[in-house]
Amino acid sequence: MEFSGLLTVTVFLPLAGAIIIALLLRGDKLVRAFAALIATADLVLTIVVFSRYDSGAGGVQMVDRITNWIPGGGGDGFAVQYFMGVDGLSVPFVLLTGLLGFVAVTASWNIRLRVREYFMWLLALQTGVMGVFISLDFLMFFLFWEVELLPMFFLISIWGSEPRKKREYSAMKFLIFTFLGSAFMLVGILVLFFSTGTFDMTVLPDAIAGSKLLLPAGVVFTLLFVAFAVKLPLWPFHTWLPDAHTDAPTAGSVMLAGVLLKMGGYGMIRISIGMFPEVVANVAWLLATAGVMNIVYGAIVVFRQTDLKRLIAYSSVSHMGFVVL
Repeated sequence: MEFSGLLTVTVFLPLAGAIIIALLLRGDKLVRAFAALIATADLVLTIVVFSRYDSGAGGVQMVDRITNWIPGGGGDGFAVQYFMGVDGLSVPFVLLTGLLGFVAVTASWNIRLRVREYFMWLLALQTGVMGVFISLDFLMFFLFWEVELLPMFFLISIWGSEPRKKREYSAMKFLIFTFLGSAFMLVGILVLFFSTGTFDMTVLPDAIAGSKLLLPAGVVFTLLFVAFAVKLPLWPFHTWLPDAHTDAPTAGSVMLAGVLLKMGGYGMIRISIGMFPEVVANVAWLLATAGVMNIVYGAIVVFRQTDLKRLIAYSSVSHMGFVVL
């Protein structure tokens, strides 16, 4: 068991704040002030995490780990460990999430509709995103990946732009696209677990190389890649983004463009490339083609936009093509 506690507090402080707002706080001014306090404290924690990371030493640092956290039946069974840590890839995203979480809260000061629920969902969203970047157990990674779905759905459907039917359509489209991508990911995760016996993302690359997978590596890669391609988003899975971006409230757009799309790129680098380097080498030309299509398509369509948010959405599609490329 290793447990410094810093990363755990950084991840769950916004969720704790959301629970306190939901159960204990009344009064819009008090809720706003408390949400700002939580966002500020979490930003400070992410700065501490970033400053403490020793880039010279590299590797996974500031580990919070409880082995056999959720015991499995029969030997190792379906055991899940509580495993958080940061490395050179994840630590910049942790800082970015803390910064944009703070910006999102301060940008929401003029929210008047159902203020308590709004800030509850906004803080819960921050925990979901932060957990994705810090989790090193694949099942935990998936759970945090799912946690961000509902907060973003409600932020768009309740506090998004008018008319109501349009924002509800955009929210549902976001939910369906992301949920279907997550279903592919879950299948891939379970195939890897039953093939290797572990959810540990730090040992999975070697375990995959030394094990006979239940499905061909290319199929497992595709299952996982689809989930990341939807989130990135990669053409032709991009159609949810312009609608969601346009109809989301300002804070939702900040989190959507700033960190939610980055989750897709992060997953591609850490999981798709990190765990399946041979498959990536074989399909590199296809990925490069998809990246170029994103870049060109987004750049062309952006010139036809008259809505600023929609323009930013298509420019994000183009920019994320560079990540794939």
